[in-house]
Amino acid sequence: MSLASNQTPQPSADVAALASRMGAIEYETRLQLELALLEQQGRAQATGIWSLHRHFDLYAWIRRALKCCGLWARARRNYFDLQVVQNTVRLPALPEAFEGYTLLQLSDLHADLDPDFPEAVRRRIADLDYDAVVITGDFRTCTFGDPRAATQAAAAIVADVEAPVYATLGNHDFLSLVPALEAAGIRFLLNESIELRREGASIYLVGIDDPNFYKSHNFSHALRAVPAAACKLLLSHSPQTYRRAAALGFDLLLAGHTHGGQLCLPKGFVLVHDKSAPRHLLSGAWREGSLQGYTSRGTGATGLTARLNCPAEVTLHTLRRA
Repeated sequence: MSLASNQTPQPSADVAALASRMGAIEYETRLQLELALLEQQGRAQATGIWSLHRHFDLYAWIRRALKCCGLWARARRNYFDLQVVQNTVRLPALPEAFEGYTLLQLSDLHADLDPDFPEAVRRRIADLDYDAVVITGDFRTCTFGDPRAATQAAAAIVADVEAPVYATLGNHDFLSLVPALEAAGIRFLLNESIELRREGASIYLVGIDDPNFYKSHNFSHALRAVPAAACKLLLSHSPQTYRRAAALGFDLLLAGHTHGGQLCLPKGFVLVHDKSAPRHLLSGAWREGSLQGYTSRGTGATGLTARLNCPAEVTLHTLRRA
């Protein structure tokens, strides 16, 4: 995206083509907010304690505090120590043909934060067995500016993946990274759905655009090709859409965004979060009525290459008939 003299977005042709996929209103809303982030150097997204970052380098202070406490080396080791989490999901509406179908979830890669990170993820997932990969947003570290370093790093992570890869955008991502990553084999679901077929049966994977900062999600547009009675799996960058998803009859919601807190007290107690979702949705498996959900602690990290009492994860969701 380039900026003309009147400061209106001038998207490239391949980015403009995304309007029909995600919905014209949602597309324009997102472009205007992306422009605002460029003009404000990302400050528009800073809320709560993170608003202090407008006045000084908050991450530098956190790094100093960790070093003073003797925790920095441990926290940095944790950043590269990706845990494989197994999650079994029992779905009443799951067709028999999809018994045992496994999704590998990556989330919040922030893939350009450290040059060694993409290779660490590649090694961790190399020997895992799964049928498809889902990436629930936040491919890059910054919330503004040139995304090319992040797209190259994310493309490197999935370079050896033979299974289909599906993704949604997060609040750190611009639309301009979609064409490059789709060329690398990642199929984005921008208020869209895709039918997954197996032995004559189907389930539907539905992805909505970022509901957190951009609020450019549109369930009606995303569900327009999905039969009402179908087994429906939702990719949403943030779990805050859980009530709407439950009301619409989704069977499973996979999300990220929270990082599980990233820097937590012992036993994973979350110190700081953006309050977009209640605490019981910040990490791991949860339920809302008939909707089952899972919020990843994140595969990467943001701001600092550091984690405490909150391991990074790649998650294998195995679908079973209830």
